[in-house]
Amino acid sequence: MSSLVKQTYLPARADQAAASLRAMPEIDGLRAIAVISVFVFHLDPRLLGGGFVGVDIFFVISGYLITALLSRDIETESFSLLRFYQRRVARIAPASFLVLAVTIFAGAFLYSSQDFASLGANSIAASLSFTNIKLLFQGSYFEISPDAQPLMHFWSLALEEQFYIIFPIILYILIVATERPLLNLLTLFAFSFVACAITTPLTPTAAFYLLPTRAWELLAGSCLAIIKQKYLQLDARALSLSLAGGLILIFFSLGAVPSEGFPGWRAALPVAGAILTLAGAGDGRSFIGRFLGHSIMVFIGKRSYSLYLWHWPIFSFVDYRFFLSSQSLVWAMKIVLTVSAALAAYRFVETPMRRLLNAPQRRATAFAMYVCAAAALSAAGYLIRSGYYLSAESGNVATGGVAVNPTGRKWVVVIGDSQGAMYGFELASLAHRLDFRLNILSVAAGNEMPGEDATLWPQVIGFLDAGEPDVILFAEAWSSKLTENGKRLFGGAIAALAERTARIIVLEQPPTPPRDATRPAILAGARPPFFEESAAAKSRAHAEAIIREFESRRVQVLDVADIFLNNDGSIRMIGPNGRLTYQDSGHLSDAGTALVRRKLEDALRDGLRQPK
Repeated sequence: MSSLVKQTYLPARADQAAASLRAMPEIDGLRAIAVISVFVFHLDPRLLGGGFVGVDIFFVISGYLITALLSRDIETESFSLLRFYQRRVARIAPASFLVLAVTIFAGAFLYSSQDFASLGANSIAASLSFTNIKLLFQGSYFEISPDAQPLMHFWSLALEEQFYIIFPIILYILIVATERPLLNLLTLFAFSFVACAITTPLTPTAAFYLLPTRAWELLAGSCLAIIKQKYLQLDARALSLSLAGGLILIFFSLGAVPSEGFPGWRAALPVAGAILTLAGAGDGRSFIGRFLGHSIMVFIGKRSYSLYLWHWPIFSFVDYRFFLSSQSLVWAMKIVLTVSAALAAYRFVETPMRRLLNAPQRRATAFAMYVCAAAALSAAGYLIRSGYYLSAESGNVATGGVAVNPTGRKWVVVIGDSQGAMYGFELASLAHRLDFRLNILSVAAGNEMPGEDATLWPQVIGFLDAGEPDVILFAEAWSSKLTENGKRLFGGAIAALAERTARIIVLEQPPTPPRDATRPAILAGARPPFFEESAAAKSRAHAEAIIREFESRRVQVLDVADIFLNNDGSIRMIGPNGRLTYQDSGHLSDAGTALVRRKLEDALRDGLRQPK
């Protein structure tokens, strides 16, 4: 097994293997079909309903090419695990890290603080190749729009990298230590496919994102690579028929495969199409071979990685910023910006960096650059996540949640749920301006009133008993919590808090916009004015009436509804900066909380002057 990680490298043999694959331009043509499909689908799913299967085609191509190179290296005794990882770093890392860095930079200017915090968390996952797992378990009390997830497409890159961490070792063992490597690969393929078919109806999200239920697509390409090298010799007619059958299946999949129930067995259609197309690669004489090998298709295919990397962040940013613009302008901006960025990145970053980092003498440099870039981007993501959305976790409420300006002269504590946390960014700024220390105990999706299910009230009281804050800010989703027993629970909370502070400020809820008051809906044609639905307005008014009963010299009720209601009763959805004032139907964005800042500051100034 020493050859598994040996440092020697035989460039002539590796170059010969790579040259034989480059001699099949149909592979680049297939890449072009895959990336164009994904591009068009994300531009507008109505244009190409099954375009998402382009990712599955990419998986097959990847498994085929990597296995073809690895198996030849193994059989010629020139295989090196370190060399393989170096090639992966040189091929994948420079372009992907560039996109990550640019996306973070652009997000700082375009996104709300909540969405920028989400971008920070997702950039950690993208840097460390676990975006698929992050998306599977992603929990956010805010409803996340696709245009606020510019790194979502990194799930496929993460899945591939997870596959290639272990696959070269498995392939080496199968070829060197077993008599029937192909049979064993086919067995692994079958197990993964069956797992995918069984899991998809039960837990479709897990089946979509996780390696065990997606590995069969890469393994399909791997099996084909072994078959073509050892067993399959097709004449010109067979090659032509294979290409034709493959493209028929692919185009059928692009038009007919639904996103519901995917991947499951339906993913076998584009995978089979890709397999047949790759099996027929090498026939440049037929019409289909000439089509796939045309210079335009090859040109697009060679730049498919850059196109794939850039398209989704640019699409997200354009939708986010220009949601009030016409569809034709939005499409034009997406196409022009994506193509320009991809061409520039391919020319000035992807190609030269691949050549630079692929040189055998630069192996240590390649690994060092990868580690440093991943660490730097992960650190940046952590700082962004922790600095732009200030919400406590249930496990740290008793110890003070999120602490800001710990040396401040006065002391303010925020309790509640996500209605309190959504003011965190603004309150942190006020903490420095008014020189008070701030503890945010609010937990998104948490309960912090006595008597509620899974309440964190004991932890809140335990923390407050350690001192006596000057002001307690109390904000919850009152319309859903002050229902049957709400008055009793709220009254008990106010009484307990009044024993522990000189001033309580209760923030009322802002009006609730309708479900179609979102960027995606506006892009699709919805337009202001938007009005609060009568049921939501009624429940909010009921909760406000309960809160007002407890208003006193020590309990101040801060009404924010008037800030977000126009004279005609419609909701103020657009802030002075042109951004939506709402993060989603239940929460304000930073553009919205900024409108509340003056009221908050006045109330805090007054409260902090009160004697204890």
